[in-house]
Amino acid sequence: MKQLPVTTTERSSMYQFVKTIDLFNKRMRIDDYYGHLEDMHEVWMNEMGESQCEKLIVKVRVEDVLYFLQEGFILEAFVERYFSGNNMIFMCKYFSDDRRNSDFWVQEDQILTDIQADSARITSPNLPPEYQFISCEKEDCEQLAEIYRHVFKIYPVPMEDPDYIAKCMNAGSVFFAIKHGTKIVSAVCGEINAMYHNAEITDCATMPNYRQLGFMQLLISRVEQELFNRKIFCVYSIARARSYGMNATFKRLKYNFCGRLVNNCYIYEDLEDMNVWVKQLTAQK
Repeated sequence: MKQLPVTTTERSSMYQFVKTIDLFNKRMRIDDYYGHLEDMHEVWMNEMGESQCEKLIVKVRVEDVLYFLQEGFILEAFVERYFSGNNMIFMCKYFSDDRRNSDFWVQEDQILTDIQADSARITSPNLPPEYQFISCEKEDCEQLAEIYRHVFKIYPVPMEDPDYIAKCMNAGSVFFAIKHGTKIVSAVCGEINAMYHNAEITDCATMPNYRQLGFMQLLISRVEQELFNRKIFCVYSIARARSYGMNATFKRLKYNFCGRLVNNCYIYEDLEDMNVWVKQLTAQK
């Protein structure tokens, strides 16, 4: 069984931080922190050694960027207004040369160039009458899991497990899907961070026979409307850098490309670079 990420909060008299140890993806992520940076950094370095993770990712506030640069971190991407209106920077440190080096960087840059040239020529799709939108409930978890099992040979988290999807719903994530008859054929999740009023557009999947119909663009727009209604205005997504279709979808929906996370996670078939796309919904309404 796939090892699940483990999120914990660590406290001392000098600091507090939230960390996620993700052994499947061989990474540790610091999702939030405050207090004495030098003390926290020492703890993180010790934990990286003990866990044998290869990549440390910290969601850094702008005022702390210089400290992390001085400690050897690399600025890889950013999300505008992530922290309740303040910007967040993804800063990373590597503990393996193989993990640091991307074999597909130039190819991924070319994909972005091609998307920039093509996006203006693409019109918005319409949902054919034989399909319908649904807001997913617990009874849909099995069908959702089936899609993720079919589409992804490898995925960073166990979306092939309906119980895990139900757990995500319980934590506040919203899933929208498109049905053809009684069968779900495409799905998207909006993972809400209630503390900082942002959401990640994630878990995007369409069954192979139903691609090229623009379903993902339609679904993401539907999730955006739900998030806007909940007063979640900062939305972002982390997409496979080698996927022309997903990156093109975010470009067409007026997301801004905001960086690339090197060898970020195991997804689809291998360890892959991931592009960060960001949109402020208030600017679109």
